[in-house]
Amino acid sequence: MERSKGCLSLLLLAAVVASLVAGSSAGIYHIVGAGKGWQMAPNKTYYGDWARTRNISVGDKLMFLYRSGVYNIVEVPSRELFDGCSMRNITNRYQNGPTIIELIPPAGPRYYFCGVGKHCEEGQKLKIYVAPFAPSRTQNDDQAEDADDDGDVMSGGSPAPAAVPLLALAACLLLM
Repeated sequence: MERSKGCLSLLLLAAVVASLVAGSSAGIYHIVGAGKGWQMAPNKTYYGDWARTRNISVGDKLMFLYRSGVYNIVEVPSRELFDGCSMRNITNRYQNGPTIIELIPPAGPRYYFCGVGKHCEEGQKLKIYVAPFAPSRTQNDDQAEDADDDGDVMSGGSPAPAAVPLLALAACLLLM
């Protein structure tokens, strides 16, 4: 009961903050793994299959929904390190879930995996290609629903209001 009240308070606070914050950059929030989030993959190609269905560009954000202490995110600079799940030469490490990573220039490939135990070897890894700019969108696309079936949150110029309540909800779910 106490946790429910805490989550409701967190959601209310998130909604207030979202309404006050004016987003300054366009982009899409991609919920990595869609409904599954960032956890042990059901098969070794799960995250690769998810990524192949996306158009990911500079300015977009990756949302990794996971529990701190159970999973993490390791970013490495090369395909070789990624393929070998190597912890050598780490570019970034994120340990406090959920995590949002803004995709800044330069465009090109990005490599992420979970560095806990044998999670990477079992398929908890993500390779994406970040395009230099988003494919052109029509006015009808801009008026699309806020979230699609694959877990991407559209934001036609103000990403913060769309993502903050979603992130708060994810945090509540992770705490339960």
